[in-house]
Amino acid sequence: MNFKWLPNALTIARCVFALLCLGGIVQALRVQDIIDLGMSQDVSSAEQETRIAVQQLWYQFALLAFLSGALTDFLDGWLARKLEAQSRFGVWLDPIADKLLVGVALLGLALIFHTWLIYIPAAAIIARDVFMTWLRTTPAGKAVVDPSNLAKWKTAFEMAAIIGLMLPLAAIPQDAVSQGAATNNLAELAAAGLVALLWIAAALSLWTGWRYMVAAVRSRKG
Repeated sequence: MNFKWLPNALTIARCVFALLCLGGIVQALRVQDIIDLGMSQDVSSAEQETRIAVQQLWYQFALLAFLSGALTDFLDGWLARKLEAQSRFGVWLDPIADKLLVGVALLGLALIFHTWLIYIPAAAIIARDVFMTWLRTTPAGKAVVDPSNLAKWKTAFEMAAIIGLMLPLAAIPQDAVSQGAATNNLAELAAAGLVALLWIAAALSLWTGWRYMVAAVRSRKG
């Protein structure tokens, strides 16, 4: 049986998982609005606890969607090599799917945390990825091979930071987070480390983007 269609199907699935991740976060934030409204009204604690549980389920859904998308990133490349099923469509869509997954997750984290500590690196990574997607459609960009392996480290730091920041939202009810995590020095240290990873990923994004652009310019001149 011919399974050469499977790598491209997984790449398409990664785009779907990206949208599901963002959808889960948006739904969790809508529930947060309801929770905040309930705090200003005469709402029973049982009802509030139910709302918090629903919100946590949405965060779990978002994290599961992101992890599923990240898994397809590994599987589609492995299967394409195993089945010898490389295609032009897959080569074109694969980096777009990667950037879409990371971009929507970063957008979701920015919507959740409302801090420039997330806004700035998220904006830098997303802007770089959009620029790189455009650059690779140009003749000069198509002729360039990635000049270093730093992009792989960048992706690893991105994934670690995103998963690390989403995991507490999915694992710990948000009322417990607001009451206890803020005074936990270990939790604060872990959060600072994850944000630092995100900033490192942003720095690597800009640096690798710059190197790629310079290589493309030299290729065009040559």
